[in-house]
Amino acid sequence: MSVTNRMHFKMMSFVHETLYGLFRDPYEALDAAGLEPGQKVLEVGCGPGFFTVPAAKIVGEKGNVYALDINPLAIERVEQKTEQESVTNIETILADAAHTGLPDQSFDLAFVFGFARPIGGMENILTEIHRLLKPAGILAVEGQPWISSELFCPVERQGRISQFRKAQ
Repeated sequence: MSVTNRMHFKMMSFVHETLYGLFRDPYEALDAAGLEPGQKVLEVGCGPGFFTVPAAKIVGEKGNVYALDINPLAIERVEQKTEQESVTNIETILADAAHTGLPDQSFDLAFVFGFARPIGGMENILTEIHRLLKPAGILAVEGQPWISSELFCPVERQGRISQFRKAQ
């Protein structure tokens, strides 16, 4: 991994693990996203895991959170947090969000929070998320909704979180 990538991750970690904690409640955002006990959830671009452990606590023992990131340092940090918190329902996935290799229709809900501009844009990632969601699956995004109307239909918006249902 390059020095530039390591520095980028350190800056992102500072923002997520220090500044976010001062101004954001991860449970409020995850509630607005629609997480519920028992769900199988995909976190796209988990970064250092600000939302990961809270998401796992919301879905509970009967649910699972799959934390996906392309950066090995992010995956390593989420695994450290998982161990520190003794959480057993988190799976980490080191993969490109546009090509996860995960099975079709695997998830009840996917969320994308704090995800800036990915290399290659969002269209391939949205296509992959659409493939991964179950027929009634929900995609929740933070910030400006940049969602293709061909793949997803708007459902609800709470604050900075928008929910979209998978289009059939």
